[in-house]
Formats: sequence, C-alpha cells, structure tokens
Amino acid sequence: MLDQSRPGLLASLFLLSLTVGFQVGLSPDSTGDILVDQVVEKAYQRLVSYQDFGRWQALVVSSQTSADRHWQPEKTRRVTKRMTFEGGLLDEEILEAVEIEKGRTRDITEAYRQQRLESLRKLREERERSRASGSGLELSLEDLIPFSEKNRSNYRFGLLGEAELDGERVVLLEARARVKKDFLFEGLFYLAGDSYDLRRLEITPVKTPGFIREFKMEVDLALWQERLVMKKVRIKIYGRFLFKSVRRLIEEEYSDYQPLD
Repeated sequence: MLDQSRPGLLASLFLLSLTVGFQVGLSPDSTGDILVDQVVEKAYQRLVSYQDFGRWQALVVSSQTSADRHWQPEKTRRVTKRMTFEGGLLDEEILEAVEIEKGRTRDITEAYRQQRLESLRKLREERERSRASGSGLELSLEDLIPFSEKNRSNYRFGLLGEAELDGERVVLLEARARVKKDFLFEGLFYLAGDSYDLRRLEITPVKTPGFIREFKMEVDLALWQERLVMKKVRIKIYGRFLFKSVRRLIEEEYSDYQPLD
C-alpha cells in the first residue's frame, strides 16, 4: 500500500547523518499535448500498481563520510549489512563495519553492531509512542513522492522536458511545495519516458530545523519482481551546531534483493 510509513529508509538517512552523471537535453515541447496533471496521474498509477514497497530484503553497502569545509573526506565509516523492510519495520544484520581515517582502516564491526542494535531499539520505541499518541511523527512514502490525489494540492507541478538517465529517456517532473510544511519534500522526479515509472528523485525537505543549512537527497529506484526497490541513496547534509560545522556525505548501494513472501 502506498500510504504505509517508511521509517526504515528515513530513519536510516536522518540518524546516520551527489549525483550520478547523465546527459541532459531539455526539450520543453517534447511532452506534446500531455498536461502535467496527466503525467502526475500516470506516475501515481504506476506506483500503486506495484507489490508492497515495504516487503523485501537487500544487501546494503553504506558509506558515511565526514568532510571538511571544502567537502574533502576526513573520515569514512563503511558498513556492509543486510536490511529488511517488512510492513514499515526495519531490521539490520551488520556483517562488517570499518572506519577509514588518514589512510588507515580499523575494524569496528562489533562496536558498531551494538550501537545499531540500541539505535534500532530506541527507534522502535519512538515509533510506538508516536502511533499511540497520534502525533504523526512518522514519514511516509507520500512525503517523498507527492503524487497521490490527497497530497497533490500541496504542490505546484511542472514539466521541464526530457533527459537521458543510464541510457534511458526520462521525463523531468518538478514539484514545488505551495507552503512550508513539516514532512514535505520538493524537487525533481525522473519518469521513464515510455511507462512513467519513477526512476530517480532528487529532493530536499521543505522545512528543516534551524541548525540544518543544507540537506539534499537523491534516490535511484529499480523494478525487481514487480516491486519498486531502492538501488542507490545519496545524502548531502550540512549543519551548524553552536560554533561547530558538520558536513556529511552518505551513500548506500543495494543489491542481492530477496522477497519476504
């Protein structure tokens, strides 16, 4: 179901805390007579046609890099793990974790495994409190992909033409929020030119805490066994906490998909 919450992906992105090149050739008239609302509707119908987005496993290689003010790497933590998405619940099996700094690599697997177990426990507790109180603190797929009928009124959509992504012709659809509102994201969506399947989203939160100066997220999606799954996730985040600046680059690559049903 499209409206199932996706705390696994987003919690990973926020708690752990750009782009693959493509040839762009904008053709504003190439979309012909198709109106933007028709494109949004076609994209939405493709999304809801897939099996449950949340029921799958994958092998994930995740890298989190601390950068200097020139965005040059200072320290990188690379983690190999198996992630499970089941009805919005996230689980992780940490296979390996290393820390790379000044050319030296240090194994931190056991310490990181214990840290993540505790983080996931707290995350589940917070999620349950949120559900019990009805506070609505969980983010959903609709927050990231604003194509549903009930959410479209929050956005202005525009067609920017066409581009080529990984050798495939895609239509560029832009979504801009009409008002600043928590848990809404705006940006650019890449739709397959023949099917309107969502291939990539490049988004930023409409509203962020004051200490966050920059937050960009890019997600590549792929079709696998009638499921829409993540292929790559890239995050760039810059924040200032009192007198300290924090810059993070996060990348995750997904492979070896397995169904849960």
